[in-house]
Amino acid sequence: MCYFRPREKPTTPLNILLSNGRFPVSIDLARQLKLAGHNVYVVDPMHYHVCKFSNSVVKSYWVPAPHVDPEGYAEGVRRAVKDAKIDLIIPMHEEIFHLAEQTSDVSDGGCEIVRKLLFAPDFQTLVRLHNKWEFSRFLGKTGCDAPRAWLCRNMDDVRALPHGETELALKPVYGRAAKGVHHLKPNTPLPEGVDVGPENEYIAQEWITGNRYCSYSVLRDGRVFAFSVYPVVDTIDESSCVYFQSIEHAGIRTYVERIADALPGMNGQIAFDFIETDDQLVAIECNPRATSGIHLWSGTPDLAHSFTQASPAVARPGERRQLIPGMLMWSKKGAGLREYLRHMKRLMGTKDVMFSKRDLLPSLMQPFLLTSYYEICRERRMNISTMFQWDLVWEPGREQLENVRRLLAGEGRGEVGGEGTKEGMMNDLTPMTRYPTFCK
Repeated sequence: MCYFRPREKPTTPLNILLSNGRFPVSIDLARQLKLAGHNVYVVDPMHYHVCKFSNSVVKSYWVPAPHVDPEGYAEGVRRAVKDAKIDLIIPMHEEIFHLAEQTSDVSDGGCEIVRKLLFAPDFQTLVRLHNKWEFSRFLGKTGCDAPRAWLCRNMDDVRALPHGETELALKPVYGRAAKGVHHLKPNTPLPEGVDVGPENEYIAQEWITGNRYCSYSVLRDGRVFAFSVYPVVDTIDESSCVYFQSIEHAGIRTYVERIADALPGMNGQIAFDFIETDDQLVAIECNPRATSGIHLWSGTPDLAHSFTQASPAVARPGERRQLIPGMLMWSKKGAGLREYLRHMKRLMGTKDVMFSKRDLLPSLMQPFLLTSYYEICRERRMNISTMFQWDLVWEPGREQLENVRRLLAGEGRGEVGGEGTKEGMMNDLTPMTRYPTFCK
């Protein structure tokens, strides 16, 4: 797939709204957008968050938590759009599902405005990519390699898995950050207390051991405009990356472009987790939203241009960033002295995502923010990692699940690895979202 030539820079800055202001990717993207000459606004259910203190953000709006009050959150976004005369909404985390779901009814004039400005595909496509089972089926239609997979709706399905002969990963279809993942090894008892049921389906995937990578891309009209790849090196709890170094990987780039070809007309962000062995490259899950790959453009306006001008941006190989608090929490079972020294070299020689000499207050306010975060943790009786995401995560209830199943069941899908024409697959996934007028 070829990349397009950059378009001329807009003569006037755009007013851009980020759907939360609490994550490192939020402040990093806000700074990149400001470098590109745009005005950045954020909404967030927290009264105090890192973007609130950034000079890259014009204004922060408090909104209800979408996890608790999705209608109130969508209304809060609509009010912010009207007040700040927003031109583009860039979603940052799982609040993207709440926004897409709440704005899917085009009969609501206010929601229609938000939907047109939201840089994301329609709700159907988002769910297809986010749901690990549906994504596995989708990969089977694209011709991309994927792990063998089984859907589990109850414990009987779990007991019927071939775990006696095959190593498997068992995880919720709507899980995130390795939450609820069970490693099923041959000839070992099944784990107790797996929360599997009609309202919490699981997927069992063939466990593949190899090198792990993450990719992040921005798609415009189903074409890749921004692209980055980084290996999984330093993590917290073997899941969340805290160190990012851009590399070139032709196989992953081809894989992503093939998926983009199967998403005609899609506008949005899309990220994948990959595992590569000597003879296989597979994507094990997809995040159709912002991820830490954004950090590989820190300090440049290049990624911002991909959102606003349809200008291509490929992360420069060797570009590095880290999250210092996460790097300081690093621990790895069985790590030897050599691996520890390599970790310390990365820690001492890599720029932090949060710190900026041009924007000092977010770093200086960290003690205050941490105090605020831990007070929320105390009130909610949650650990900090759970609390930080809880406001924003999309966990569909019974009625939502039934609506989603009806939505996905009406498109004549085939089984993973089964036959199906490309034409039929494209009809399954034709997005509805259009560019805002300035992007045409």
